[in-house]
Amino acid sequence: MPRTGDNNKKKKDNNAKNQMKNIQAAENAKAGKHSYSKENDHL
Repeated sequence: MPRTGDNNKKKKDNNAKNQMKNIQAAENAKAGKHSYSKENDHL
């Protein structure tokens, strides 16, 4: 079976995307969002 890849496709810049994710996660952590704790606060 011949390989039918697209050689003209642009490469993704995953480092930039991950850097933006890390910045957003740091801002959320500083704001107290998405904080994880094992304590159940509904019991």
